[in-house]
Amino acid sequence: MRVGLVSQLVFLYAQAGLIQGKPVLRGLDPRLASRYEPSSDNMFACLDGSQRIPFGRVNDDYCDCADGSDEPGTSACPNGTFFCANAGHVPGTLSASRVNDGVCDYDVCCDGSDEWDSLIKCPNRCAEIGAKRRDDEEKLAQANDAGMRKLQELVAQGRELRRTKSAELEHKRAELAKTEQEYSVAEAHKNELEQIQRDHETHNANTMQQLTTEYLEPVVQYRKELAAQLHILRAHRDTLIRLLKAVRDGHNVEFNDEAVAKVVHEYGEYAEALPYMEEAAQAYVDEDSKARKERELQMDRDSEEDDASLVLCVGAVDIAENELRTVNDDISVLLGWMRDLEGYNRNYHDLAVKGAVVALADFETAREREMSDVSSRHEAANIGELKSKYEEAKPLVDAIAPADESALNSEEENADTDDLEKQVADARSQFWDIQNVKTRLTNEVSNLRELLEEKDLGPHDEFLSLYKQCYSLDTGEYTYEVCLLDRAAQIENKNNARQNLGTFTEFGQNRELNYRNGAKCWNGPERSITVAFECAGVVELVEVKEPEKCEYRAVMTGPFACQLPVSGSEVVDGEAEEHTVKEHVHDEL
Repeated sequence: MRVGLVSQLVFLYAQAGLIQGKPVLRGLDPRLASRYEPSSDNMFACLDGSQRIPFGRVNDDYCDCADGSDEPGTSACPNGTFFCANAGHVPGTLSASRVNDGVCDYDVCCDGSDEWDSLIKCPNRCAEIGAKRRDDEEKLAQANDAGMRKLQELVAQGRELRRTKSAELEHKRAELAKTEQEYSVAEAHKNELEQIQRDHETHNANTMQQLTTEYLEPVVQYRKELAAQLHILRAHRDTLIRLLKAVRDGHNVEFNDEAVAKVVHEYGEYAEALPYMEEAAQAYVDEDSKARKERELQMDRDSEEDDASLVLCVGAVDIAENELRTVNDDISVLLGWMRDLEGYNRNYHDLAVKGAVVALADFETAREREMSDVSSRHEAANIGELKSKYEEAKPLVDAIAPADESALNSEEENADTDDLEKQVADARSQFWDIQNVKTRLTNEVSNLRELLEEKDLGPHDEFLSLYKQCYSLDTGEYTYEVCLLDRAAQIENKNNARQNLGTFTEFGQNRELNYRNGAKCWNGPERSITVAFECAGVVELVEVKEPEKCEYRAVMTGPFACQLPVSGSEVVDGEAEEHTVKEHVHDEL
């Protein structure tokens, strides 16, 4: 319904302002004031030209014009707008639906004029809000100025670093070319010596095959004869140790028998130096004859594994002969002490000593019989000829046996073989050293070439001096890490577990950094993060959000979103480049 004349006048004119001495329609943008002058016939033309209405129906809280232009100061038209002058701040335009809706829309109308006919009163806060805006603009201008200076610094650093690294790349390329020539020479030399060594080894293998055919069978038989003899002699030694241990542990010290004391002392030193001897002797006593026989058979079976190789068999014989000498020496010493006990003072009734002396007689009888059996066996096997065959084979085998196949090679091996092996070892060492240098230089050249020739480091190389520099932000549960043009990660603070958020792939819109192909989410996509920049003089990671599952967005401050301070054109990297000048618009209040 139409309102009365007084209400029309209230609606029609704002009490707060004049333009050139004339009243201003409430809610009207002053720039449109000329369109709201009544015609000579006191009519108003809708701004879209759709119709003309009496001027008195402007701002009458009834929507006449299709474009809502007849109601700039009311909420009558759903598509209308309300202009807020906001003196002391910047003007604002509000949707007509928000006029007199009982809400102070300070984000648009800081002067509260949108609630001119509402149940609530909205105090004018433009002075406060305008002051904050001007303060924010000043801070933004300072940040832009600092960012601009930092950008200039990074551009200068990038230009100088590119020159330095380009020179380094050329130097590395020349060094690599020289190393590749050295590598080819070293490889050819190594291959030549290795071929000579292979030929030599082939010759040695043929020779060894001939020696094996001639000597393996008698050397194996000789080893077996020695093994059988060792079983007997080890038992003899164990028996003597057991008897002497019994005397040491059981003799009567109070008798102070000099002969006994001397033997006990000397044997004690022997047992202390070789404690495992008594343990072995006790184990020999503790096992029954069946177990002992099985143990000796197992030792023989283990030794038979060497019998297929003349080199190993010769080595086994050498070990057996050495042990045979050691066991015989031990028996000689132990038997001497036992015989010294026979001189004990028979006036003393030392049962331990008497028992040992009696046992010695039995031992020597048994030993004589067993050694007679050994001699008979040796005679039957013609051990002299077997030993002679072994002694013929050993120096021949030692001369050609590989060092890693026999630990018994003579210290005076064939001089030619030693010299060849040293030459091959030296050639290989030299080749590997050059190969390592070549690999290092290849990687360095590749990395420098990729950095300087393939990487997008910004229009003026501003990212070059900070390439791969990392920045982090602790958000409480996680710490996020972004490394420029390299990689990004999410680190769980409670256990330091890292999740890969991707590697840098490309610049996006507005020079955003896109990191893609990160660790796959459980039942979700691969992790990724997009980093946007705000102009500032300091590079910082200031915000990380996860708007979609495993798709992160970060904000960093830094000079990369700033513009270089140029007018017209500026020489960058030796070439004139045009730059867009970002204008900072300041509202005059």
